Amino acid sequence: MSTIGSTLKQIRQAKGFTQKEVYGAIVSRSFASRLESGQHDIAAEKLFAILDRLGVSANEFRFIQNDYQPTATELARSQVMLAYDQQNFPQISHLAAKYAHSENPAEQRIAVVANTLIMAFDHRTMAITPAMETLWQQIALTKTWTLQEIDFGSILIVLTSLKQTPLAATIRKYHLTCDRYVSAAADPFRVMDSRASFDLVALQQLLSEKAYPAAKAFKLQLLAGHTEHLTSDGILNQQLSLWLWESYFGETARAQSLGNALRQMPTPRFHLGIHALLHAWEGRAQQYRRRNISDHR
Repeated sequence: MSTIGSTLKQIRQAKGFTQKEVYGAIVSRSFASRLESGQHDIAAEKLFAILDRLGVSANEFRFIQNDYQPTATELARSQVMLAYDQQNFPQISHLAAKYAHSENPAEQRIAVVANTLIMAFDHRTMAITPAMETLWQQIALTKTWTLQEIDFGSILIVLTSLKQTPLAATIRKYHLTCDRYVSAAADPFRVMDSRASFDLVALQQLLSEKAYPAAKAFKLQLLAGHTEHLTSDGILNQQLSLWLWESYFGETARAQSLGNALRQMPTPRFHLGIHALLHAWEGRAQQYRRRNISDHR
């Protein structure tokens, strides 16, 4: 991995900036020269100011510093979540076994996440392991969640269910965390997309637990937040959630219209389970409606 200074020099020269343009009023010219030659470190506050001048985020800087490669932990997480989005469970099992023996604690945690995803898919093996218990304790005892917990939205739902903890508290804490990272002006970390994915899983869990009053009230949450920042992925998850809600509690015609629109959409590689989701929950929603009609006669 390159030094901070040499990476700054690499980016500065690639963009055609002079040292004065990048470092002026932040550090002296002599300090800048020594920094770029690897003779000095720099305080985080000044580094961030320099990165702003260069137009590079901290994450991108780290990526470039690592020779345009993700860190080992980022790669592990990306591999697991891609396999999950593609419903490639043999690959998830392989990755779980691979990272379980890593010396990196962060990669070991990814292995726990992978095993949790497998368990969530195969309901016959729904029993929390010691590693999952440790992960849950780490998450539960963290007063303020960060982007890592936002990214692990589906895992939070699974662990909450396994621990038989009220789902409402997890949903509320997750939404409050999202609110800290997004505003009307910007959503720099695509938090609203993550929230839409989380809400889809949360609604399915509420329905699976037969918490119908909470599920019915959940529509307000599906439409809350700064939804203007949703990308196509986020909009797709939101539409799936709205279809599911309408199928249970709304107008049948509206549910059918949403369902038909979703079936006609080209299925992206990250949403291979859309048609399976529609098929599975359509039958359950019909049973729920028939039972409610029967109960009210």
